[in-house]
Amino acid sequence: MSNIVDKIVENIKSKVEISGSYIGVIISVSYYSFADEITDKKEFTFKEIGIKAIGKDIQQNKIVFGKLGNKKVIVMFGRTHYSRGYEFTDVGTPIFLLKELGCEKLIICNSVGAINRKYKVGDIFTAEDHINLTGRNPLFRCDYALEHGKRFIDMSGAYDEELIDLLVNTAKKEMAIKVKKGIFLEMPGPSAETPAECNFMYQIGADVEGFNNCCEVIAAKYCKLPVITYALVTNYAAAYTNNKIKHEDIVFNRKCGGTYYLELLTRLINNI
Repeated sequence: MSNIVDKIVENIKSKVEISGSYIGVIISVSYYSFADEITDKKEFTFKEIGIKAIGKDIQQNKIVFGKLGNKKVIVMFGRTHYSRGYEFTDVGTPIFLLKELGCEKLIICNSVGAINRKYKVGDIFTAEDHINLTGRNPLFRCDYALEHGKRFIDMSGAYDEELIDLLVNTAKKEMAIKVKKGIFLEMPGPSAETPAECNFMYQIGADVEGFNNCCEVIAAKYCKLPVITYALVTNYAAAYTNNKIKHEDIVFNRKCGGTYYLELLTRLINNI
């Protein structure tokens, strides 16, 4: 185990009793109300337990331990993402940490922009595969990977089919929601893409794009941690709208879809 992950695990175990298996969730701090659903919880800022945090993330990013229904969960609100100023080596740390703490399933939550013209704002999306156009990989110069073995891993089947089927069936049967399935494309951000870039994304097979997900999934695949992407479509790609892409609109759309987005997330976890 790398020194940084080892130290964080040791620090957490001095504060929280860790036993058995957990479901891990990585989600935006914008959905912190989700923490209200967690019982028997203990929460800490990333800084308190030793996960790197910069700027506003020092106070906002939190890790919560507890139970959702009868399932033990570890939920990370916020992420160490390069579009916010972190290094690529920081992206994998939360994933490696969740693995070492006993997570057996991982749900990565996202807000995404629609590349596929059949998609609409408010749709729920899950990835079947991805295209990583960040030009980076979380296993590059990664101490954790170097100490655990080979960094060359097969990325076929990166997204767990059982979890995908469970999400699709839960959404359909319990909430009458049709989940879109397709290809997630990741760009480094933080600026939005140009219309030409969006057309290129569509031509190479992307259905949605976002600033995080792929590198986190690579880290999960390395850990042999079954993972699913759970995303809300919050905007259209620049090539398919006459409106300028504004962060305020994305935040508004995320808030509008938040109720059913979090409800379906809760149902998914309870059904795992």
